[in-house]
Parts: sequence; C-alpha cells; structure tokens
Amino acid sequence: MNNVLVKKIGNLIPYTLLTGLLLLSYKVLNELLIPLTWAIIIAYVLWPAYQRLKHQLNNRDTLSASVMTGLITIVISLSLYCLGSLLQNETKIAYQSLSINFTNNAYHLPKPISQIPWLGRQLQDLIDQFIDNQVEISSQLTNWVGQWLGEFTQLLGSIGRNIMKLGVILVTVFFCFRDGLNIIKQLQQGIIGFLGSYQHVYLQTAGATTRAVVYGLVLAALSQGLLAGIGYAVAGIKAPLLFGLITAFLAIIPMGATLIWLPLSIILIVSNQFWSGIGLLLWGFLAVSTIDNVVRPLVISGAGRVPFPIVLFGVLGGLSAFGAVGLFLGPVILAVLLSVWQTWLKLQQIELSEHEYSQPIWHTLSTEKVIAELDSDYGLGLSTEEAQKRLEKYGTNSLTEIAPRSTLHLLLSQFKGVLILVLLAAAILATTIGDLKDGLVILVVVIINALLGFYQEFQAEKSLCALKKMLPLEAIVRRNGQAIKLLADQLVVGDIVILEAGRKIPADGRILLAQALEVDESSLTGESAPITKQDIILEPSLVLVERCNMLYMNNSVTHGHGEMIVTATGMNTEIGKLANLLTQSQEVATPLQLQLDNLGKRIAVCALAIIIILFFSALMRGEALIINAINTIALAVAAIPEGLPAVVTVTLALGMHRMARQRAIVKRLASVETLGCTTVICSDKTGTLTVNKMTARSFFYNNQHYKVSGQGYELIGKISPECSVEHLSKLMIPLVLCNNSHIQNNQFIGDPMEAALLVLAAKGGIDQKQVTDQLPRLAEIPFDAKHKFMATFHQIDDEIKVFIKGAPEVILKLCQNSINDHQQTNESILAQNELIASEGYRVLGIAETTLPSATFQINSDLFSYINNLNFIALIGLMDPPRTEVKAAIKQCQQAGIAVKMITGDQKTTAVAIAKELGLIGKVIEGDALAALDDDALSACINSIDVFARIAPEQKVRIIKALKANHHIVAMTGDGVNDAPALKIADIGIAMGLSGSNVAQDAATIILTDDNFTTIVMAVKEGRNVYSNIVKFVRFQLSTNIGAILTVALAPLLGLPIPFTAIQLLWINIIMDGPPALSLGVDPVQKECMLEAPRNHNARILSWSRLANLLSYGMIMAIGTLGVLNYGLQTSDHLHATSLAFTTFVLFQIFNAFNARSEKSSIFNRDLFANKILCLSISLVVLLQIVVIHWLPAQILFHTTALSMSDWLMALAVASSIVVLEELRKVIIPVRSKLKSNVTITN
Repeated sequence: MNNVLVKKIGNLIPYTLLTGLLLLSYKVLNELLIPLTWAIIIAYVLWPAYQRLKHQLNNRDTLSASVMTGLITIVISLSLYCLGSLLQNETKIAYQSLSINFTNNAYHLPKPISQIPWLGRQLQDLIDQFIDNQVEISSQLTNWVGQWLGEFTQLLGSIGRNIMKLGVILVTVFFCFRDGLNIIKQLQQGIIGFLGSYQHVYLQTAGATTRAVVYGLVLAALSQGLLAGIGYAVAGIKAPLLFGLITAFLAIIPMGATLIWLPLSIILIVSNQFWSGIGLLLWGFLAVSTIDNVVRPLVISGAGRVPFPIVLFGVLGGLSAFGAVGLFLGPVILAVLLSVWQTWLKLQQIELSEHEYSQPIWHTLSTEKVIAELDSDYGLGLSTEEAQKRLEKYGTNSLTEIAPRSTLHLLLSQFKGVLILVLLAAAILATTIGDLKDGLVILVVVIINALLGFYQEFQAEKSLCALKKMLPLEAIVRRNGQAIKLLADQLVVGDIVILEAGRKIPADGRILLAQALEVDESSLTGESAPITKQDIILEPSLVLVERCNMLYMNNSVTHGHGEMIVTATGMNTEIGKLANLLTQSQEVATPLQLQLDNLGKRIAVCALAIIIILFFSALMRGEALIINAINTIALAVAAIPEGLPAVVTVTLALGMHRMARQRAIVKRLASVETLGCTTVICSDKTGTLTVNKMTARSFFYNNQHYKVSGQGYELIGKISPECSVEHLSKLMIPLVLCNNSHIQNNQFIGDPMEAALLVLAAKGGIDQKQVTDQLPRLAEIPFDAKHKFMATFHQIDDEIKVFIKGAPEVILKLCQNSINDHQQTNESILAQNELIASEGYRVLGIAETTLPSATFQINSDLFSYINNLNFIALIGLMDPPRTEVKAAIKQCQQAGIAVKMITGDQKTTAVAIAKELGLIGKVIEGDALAALDDDALSACINSIDVFARIAPEQKVRIIKALKANHHIVAMTGDGVNDAPALKIADIGIAMGLSGSNVAQDAATIILTDDNFTTIVMAVKEGRNVYSNIVKFVRFQLSTNIGAILTVALAPLLGLPIPFTAIQLLWINIIMDGPPALSLGVDPVQKECMLEAPRNHNARILSWSRLANLLSYGMIMAIGTLGVLNYGLQTSDHLHATSLAFTTFVLFQIFNAFNARSEKSSIFNRDLFANKILCLSISLVVLLQIVVIHWLPAQILFHTTALSMSDWLMALAVASSIVVLEELRKVIIPVRSKLKSNVTITN
C-alpha cells in the first residue's frame, strides 16, 4: 500500500514542478507576453519574405535574420518619425492660423455653425467677449495648447516607455527568424502528445485562421489607406500620399486609422475649412471605419472559412482581453475552440448513433446475429419503405467536404496581384497631384479588371464543381428481394450489398458471403498487400487491420466476389472518423501554366527594363515626376502579361466542362493539354470499339454447328436447326448455373458476356430461376485473367456437379472426354474453335465434371477438383463494332495518331474485328510479346496494330515500349488489373459504364458512354483548347509588344507619347477583356485533326512565333505613330492623340482575327464562326465611339471627336495588319516550295 502511495506521489512530482515552473515563468514574462506575441505575429507575416532573403544569402540563418530584423527596425522608425513630423506640422499651421485670427480680432465661427439659431449667436458673442480681452484670450489659448501638447507629450512619453518592449519585439523577431523551424518542430512534438489524434485538425484550423486574419488585415489596411488618401486629397491636405501610407500602416491596428483622419478633421474644422473637415470626418466614419469594422471581419471569415459571428466576437473579445494583439489571438482562439467543439459533437454523434443502433462489436458476432441486430433479411434485404425511414433518420452515406471558396472571397482575391496594387498606388498618386478625375478613372479600371478576373475564376470553379458531381459511386443492393443498382450515398445500415472484383466498398459492413474475396485496404490501414476476407467469428481484441470478416468504406475489391451487410455509413464509418478527410488537396499547376508563368515573368522583366529606361528618359526631358510616374505605371500594367496562367486555368476548365457535356469527364486540368499532343491511342476492343452488347450467334455442340438469331439482350430469337429442349439441356443448364448475371426488363446486371449466355439459354427453353432452385450453388472459382476460366459447384442428390466456362484452349487441356455421340479429339475441337473465331466471334469453351459428395470439401482448394473434365460445346459470341468507330479511327490516322487494339480475345477474333475497322498493321499475341525483350519490343512496336491474348500486366510493357519511342500514349481500361497501365499512361481512360471503381480512380479521363469516338472527340477538344490558348497568347503578347514599341519609339522620333495613362488602361481592358476571352472559346477548327500532334515539350512561344509577334507589334507601332505624326501636322495635339489612340484600338480588333488563324488565311475559315468574338468586337467598337464622341468620356479619356475621314483612315491603317499577315502566309509557303524545287533540281 505504501509502495503504491509512494509511486503515485513520485508520478505527481514532475507535474507539480512543471506547474510551478509555468506559474513562475508567467510571473516573470507577464509584462512581456504581449510584445512576444507581436513578435511572433510579425515573424509569421514576414516569413515568406524572410525565406526568399535567406535563399538569396545562401541559407545563412544568422545573417538573414539580422538583415530582416534591421529592415523591420528601419521601417518602423521611419514610419513613427514621419507620423510625428506630419502631425506636428499640421498642428503648428492650425495653431498659427488661430493665433493670428484671434490677435487681429478677426476670428469668426464657420458660417454653418454661426447660422445655427441661438447657439451660433451665443457662441459668436462668447468669442467676441474673449477677443476683447487679448490677455485673457492668449492665456486661455496658451493653456489649451499647453494641455493638448501635454497630452501629446504624455503620448510620446508612453511611446518612450515602450521602447524597451519594442526592443524585445525586435530581438524576439530575430530569434523567430533564425530558430523558427526548430522551435516549431519542438512545439509540434509537445502539441501532438497533448491534443491527441485530432491535433492536426486543430493546428490546421489555427494556421488557416491566422493566415486569414493576416490577409484580412493587410487588405483592410491597404483599402483604408487608399480611401483615406483620396479623402485627404479632396480635403486639400498637403502630402495626402504620405498621410495615406501612414494611415494604411496604422490601420493594421483596429481603429488605428482614426489616429490620423480624426485629428486632421478637427484641425480643418477649427481652421475655417469647415466643409472640408466635416467631409473628411464623414468620409472617415462612413468609408474608412466601415472597412475597419465590417469588411475586415467579412474578409477574415471568407478566407478562413470561419463563421462571421465567430470572427466578429473574436476580434472584439480579443481587443478587450489582450489589446491590439487580441485582433490576431481572438479569432484564432475561437476558431480552434469551434473546431474542438465540432470534433466533440461528431464524436458524440458517432456515440449516439452507436447507441441508437445498439451497436455491438460486429466482428465478434455470427452473420445470423448481425442480421438480427440490424433488423434486416439476408434473402430479401430491406424494404424500400424501411430504407427510406433509415435514410431520413441517419442521413446520407456521404463524407463531409470542405465548402468551395465563397463568392466574396473569390472577388476579394482579385485584388492581391502586384500590378493591381501598383494601379491602386497610381490612383492615389493621381489624386495627390489634384487630378481627382484620373484617380477615379484608374480606380474604375481596377474594379473592371477585378470583375473580369472574378467572372473567369467563378465560371472555372463552377465548371470544376459540376464535374465532381458527374462521378457518382454506385452499389448493387438487395432491396425487396431484388438486386438493384443504387447510388452509394443512398445506402443505409442494414442494406445487403453485393460486391464484385473492381468495385469500391460503399460503406462499412460485416461479410455475409466471401468467394475468394480479397480487398485492398491500403488507403485505410497502410497495408499494401490485399487482405483475404472470409466469414468467420473473431476475437474482440483484434485491431482493425486483423478483422478479416469486416469491410470498410472506400477500399477496393481486387479479387473474387461476396456480400456484406452495412453496419455504418457516412461519417460513422472508419474512414469517416479520420480527421485527415477534413483537408482538401489543391490542384497543382499544369506544365502549360508553369511554362506561361515563366514566360510572363521573362516578358515582364524585359518590359520593366524598357519602361524604366523610358521613365528616366522622360525625366531627363524635363517632364513632371508624378505625371511621368503615373504614365509609367499605366504602361507597365498594359505591357506586362500578368494574366497568362489564369487564362490557361480558365480555358482548361471550360474545356473540361465542354468535354463533360460530350461524355468525357476529365479529372485533372493537365490532362486536357496532354490530350492535344497524343500520338497513340491504345484501346480495348470490347465495349469501346464495339457496342458492348455480346450476342451468342453461333455454337458448336454434339458435332454440329447451330446459328442463333436475335440481337442484344432481348429474348426474341431462334436456334437453327431446330431441336428439342431436352437435346440442348446439357449445354443450356451450365450456361445458366456457371453465371453471375441477371436479366431484368431487357437490362442486364453483371458481365455482358454472361448476360448473352443467359439470353441464349432462355432461347433454348431454360428457366433460370427453376434451374438455380434445383441445383443450388455451393462454391465458385471466379474468373481470373491468370487461370482464364470460371467454375461453379452445385449439389444434385448425392453428387456435386461442376460447370466450367472459359478459354477453349485452357478448358481442353483440362478435358478427358467429350459429351456427344462422336468422340472428338482436342485437335478437331480446336480446329472448330479457329473456324468460329475466324468469323469474328469470341469463343467460350463449356465443360463439366461430376464429383461424389463425400469427396468434396467446400473449404478446400477448389482448383484441385478441376481436372478430368467432359467437354460440352463451343459458344461463339459477337460484340459487333460500333458503326461510328471506323470513321473515327480514320480521322485519328489522318491526324497522325496511331490506333492500337489491345484485347484478351483470340488472334483470329481480333484480326476479324480489326480489318473491319481499318486496322491493317501487324498482329502479335501475348505469348509472342512475352518472348520479346524490352529493346526488341520497342523496335517493332510502331508497326503493330493489334495485340491479341494480352494479359493486363502486359499493357504496362506496351506503354513503356511506346514511350521509349517518344510517343504520348492514351490507354483505355476497365478492370482492376488495368489500373497500373492506366496510371503509367500519359492519358489513362477508364470506362464509366463497365469500368471498375479502381480503374476509374487510376484514370485521368472517364468515358460515360464507353465509346471510342468520345476519345477522338476529347483529343480534338484537347487540341482546340491548346490552340485557343495559343490564340490568346498571340493576341495579348502582340498587344504588349505593340504598346511598348509605340511608347518607346515616339520620343526617339521626336513625337509626344500618343497615349495618356487612362488610355493605356483602356487598351489593357480591351486586351484582357471580352475579345481576348472570346478567343478562349473559339470553335474547333476543321483542320485541327488534319495536322500531326504537337511536341509535348514544345515551347508555346517559339522563335518563329516570337518573330511573328514582333512583326505585329512593329506594324502597330509604325501605323499608330504614322497617324500621330499626320495628326500633329494637320491639327492640334488633342486631335492627333485621339486619332492615334483610336487607330491602336482598331489594330487590336483586326489583330483578334489574325490570332484566330496562325497558318491558314482567315478567309479560309468561317470568319464569323465565333459569335462571341463578333459580339465582343462590336461592343468594343461601340465603346470606342462613346469614348471619342461623348463629352463626359472625352473629359475622362482626354479625347476629342473625329470626323468620318479620320475614322476611315484609322480603319485603313489598322486593317494593314491583316493585309500584311495574309501576304506573309502567301509568300512563305511559296518561298519554301521554290527552295524545295531548287534542292530537288540540284
């Protein structure tokens, strides 16, 4: 007893010491907790910048941390100095003004105050009395100023007292930068132990909320600085730009902006600038404070996906409890608490559900007890009414997903770009110099650009969300005694689910029946090898991975088949309990996006270099600094193609949506661009090249050939020559019993070939239900690609009947006798097999054997009974080619895409189908393929069109051989064993109707109609998507180059800059606006499938294409400057620049048609096929007319009206870009042809 007590006390000692140390640490660091928190926040916000600096300094931690901390110190010091200086100057000016007025007896109240009845007169009388007594007034004024200065001095003293805390903050920031990663690792280890299995959920919530708070603070501060700067400029305050920047800096602290605009408003009011002061005061309360108190929490809520009330109360409560730092801590603390609360609620819900189900430990019960506990029925399943009740009570069988970004967050994210922020700075700059009009126009341009970007991303995200809903998981369920297909989210506890190889397990369940059942549970347990499942009773203590009688949601059946009863659905399943399902993977950038991103950056560097040169050149010419700066910023915005990667995303996403409408669901953006450069399509025969409705049309039985009429799964048809049911029964009964399919209302459930056998048996007079009742199934060997047959075992009296169907050559090797009146040799039967297969039929061999019941053990090795078989018949089944496939294959061949048929059928069957489809290349069988080494296969792979008797694992070798020949390979597949080939292919294509869930998971494209022509359509769409991206790039970059060259060449030619900042931004809207976007939805070109596939590694901006774009830009520059020069000689400056501006805009309109056709003449295509482009161009022309001829627009854009002759000249000059481009397209092919003729002659 004493030992136990001593042991308990010993265990308490470390915790007691730890608690004491924590209390002492809090006592010591109490005054420094707030500075330490600020230091951590500053380090967190600036961590990305620090990482980049550290990379530049060769990862030297101490040096990088020192430099970063020094920069922070300089910024804080300069900001405080500037703030103090500005407020001191403004106060001094106000004091001097008041003193002079009082001294000269000249001070009067502002008219709005003096005109207030009674109060205004009383105040003015009071002031007059004070003025009469100069000494008293001076004394009062001095006292008032003294008190104010005393308060100000006290504030400065308070700042001085906090210098030590500021020093602590900076020192802590240094250590956070230098040792941050090590500190985080140590904290994580401690937090993991403290928070348990859900720690990463809480940490993720804290991180996401913190990032959202920082994002909201920065965006709100910049917005407040911008609005305040505009207010200062309108109010006539000196240095509004500097005041705006300081306001933005202080706005990081809640209500910090008030420290600037409120004193300035008061100073203006008492300095005879009443209306300016009142306006600034109202502007501060209505605009600036609204952002501070409303918009900031909304942004944080949207970015962090935290409810708005939580953010609002977190901000207010944090400010009250912790001061300014509480703005960060409050929302984070409440968000984590909310996450803890939600997790607890989910755990409680699980416990409640378990309680309501009276849920025992399922793996410890027999199947009978499990069925009884769940109030179900093995033979009938649940009734429809009971299933609906359970669905309403417990909800759908679905997992919780993170909601997509809100519309508000999507809109606000458009203002994060660097160039957008530069434009906002330009708006403030324009307002600073008193040009409020230009500042407002720039602000409107920013909003229009943001709305365009928002519309693009909104449409793209909407398309991607729609695609996710097109891939529902289905399950085969027994309801009301019938097996039906059902969406997996409609499953309820107690449902009987039928499982097949290749299908995903739709919910958690207890096994009722297992036939060679193996399951891949790697996604749940991490166990890579498939787990064998069986119906046995297990011990309660077994861990999840050892429960071989249980099945779990989202795992896949890899072998065999079985049945289970659902024990848990939705978030109550094992995988639903995992917290990592709360996270959501991010779409990675596609290779084309990365390529265009790098291209955009390189162009931006070149453009900025030119712009900087132009900026300093303008300064040397004596142009005003601020006006020059605004023009430079506008040129940068118009010249830098910042939107290229975003356009790729939008175009790819819209392409995915179009493909989905045409029955090809693309799962990843990158696959859309890869489709366009596909050079080989490896296609399964069955169901893809054919209609996937197997029909038994012929059979060889009892040494006689029979023909069968009818098609598909309709039970209409005859067998000829006619014979009795008894004569055919020995054949037809095995067809029914060795079969796992069902026919319902001419629709099959199961394998198409087995459905065709059932139809044949029905035509032969066999009743499926009657036969299955008379010979119940005891066991089964499922069909597998390795042994290539299926066998079933049935009880009949004291015997066991074994029926086998499979590949004829495999069956014959296992046969000893033939059931007919004519003893036939294996050679003669194989000859009949070749004869049937040569007609394009798929041939199945049927055999049987009989076993004594005493020698049969159901749990023994069933393969040991498959010998000494009696051969029965050969069945010829035909899956006819789709009528449209032959034309599709011809189209592929014209497009330089090789089509290769890969099938498990016999060589003769494959060749017959291939010839009908126009595939006339070499044929190779699986055995011959296996005999080739990799080098030999790579050498001959291009000449082979048909691969027969191919095992699924051989598909991987075929793909590797094609890739070794630098092909981009698309591969189709539908089975579990096809998954490796689908993954290794450049484009994995799974069947949506007949494909397994495993194959669909491994694939990048899913065909919802299993049709080969859909693949060809997808390739065509992929080529068109890439073509449209090229069109956009050509259009945008040529405009970029044209704008830079025009502005750069004008001073060199002694001409003024033809565009104002507003006009450049207008051009930018046209370039990124409707005409540019409409190129992304240009219809498919007829000639796109007449060209060879593009090189996958080819640059989108080749040297020839760059030269072409430079020529476009030069044409625009020369034409625009020529018109400008003409205008200067014949009219005034405003008319000349208006004419040049209009000419450049019209250049873009004609250039849009050039962009549509890079090689062929634009007149060879339907010029007006793109209706959206035509509408966009019409809109641009109309708006340009408004800009030129509407008086308010003339004032904003600095334009004047043009005459009809001016418009005609501008049109003529602008159309030259089309004329010259058409001449280039004619001349270059002629020159190439002449060169080739000269070479041939030589």
